[in-house]
Amino acid sequence: MSGGPGVLALFPGQGSQTPGMGRAFATAHPEAAAVFDEASDALGTDLRALCWDAPAAELASTDNAQPALLTASVAAWRVLEAHGTTATAAAGHSVGAVTALVATGRLEFADAVRLVRLRGELMAAAPGEGGMCAVLATGDEREKALAAAAERRLDIAADNSPRQFVASGDLAAVEEFAAAVGARAKPLDVSHAFHSRLMAPAAADWEAAVAEVPLRPAEAPVGLITTGAFGTDEAAVRRDLADALCAPVRWRELMEATAGRPEPAAPLVAVGPAKALVGLAKHFPAKPQVSLVDTPTSLTALLRRLGA
Repeated sequence: MSGGPGVLALFPGQGSQTPGMGRAFATAHPEAAAVFDEASDALGTDLRALCWDAPAAELASTDNAQPALLTASVAAWRVLEAHGTTATAAAGHSVGAVTALVATGRLEFADAVRLVRLRGELMAAAPGEGGMCAVLATGDEREKALAAAAERRLDIAADNSPRQFVASGDLAAVEEFAAAVGARAKPLDVSHAFHSRLMAPAAADWEAAVAEVPLRPAEAPVGLITTGAFGTDEAAVRRDLADALCAPVRWRELMEATAGRPEPAAPLVAVGPAKALVGLAKHFPAKPQVSLVDTPTSLTALLRRLGA
């Protein structure tokens, strides 16, 4: 179906994976089931078993979590599309940026799932012992925490909202940083320092893969996570995809950019296992309404809202 209601689609990144994700959609909707079939064929791996039956630790492994999140998110998006919903724009957090390329028609899903499997493998194989730490703070406390990160040569892996950022780097430095910041800091359960200079050893292989993946032109803008802006230029999209391995996710700026959209603005919809993105939206002064579509029930509620 086409020509239906438009939405600005938001897609989750690593850390949002949950065992069982996508099962309800795949059970109730053939469009979603077909996505799991296509991913399994493309990777030679049973994505149903990985997303639904694997232990949480196995699913959380970087090389598994990234293709699993992409598959579950695209499965949910395909159901929305089947009900006539279109993406007037799309953005994704970290690996979710690849999902946004699929949703806007720039990237074939089979190419995308192979690309993110490689992304996860390269990131997991990066040398060194790294860590990451989220910080919830505003005003002077945020500035002090940013200064503490800089003092320890940590990179800002993600600027998520006016209230949250993520520092990334050498594990010992991250642990020292978390102790210095105190209760506002939350060390993350990750194997490496993602979106930091410690990913540099994987950058050349990743850039080569990005250079070869076929991208199609599309009219709907996509969020460029390394610049914090929306764009349509193919060269800029490819550059963003390549740079994002080491560069910070500028999610705060992308969300602020949505506030300046011309009216009537399409509603914001977080698609797939994206509760974290709904929570981050509450950190912004405007408190934009973000509808979550992660189950058939929430899909029905959104379609009623859209009048579809």
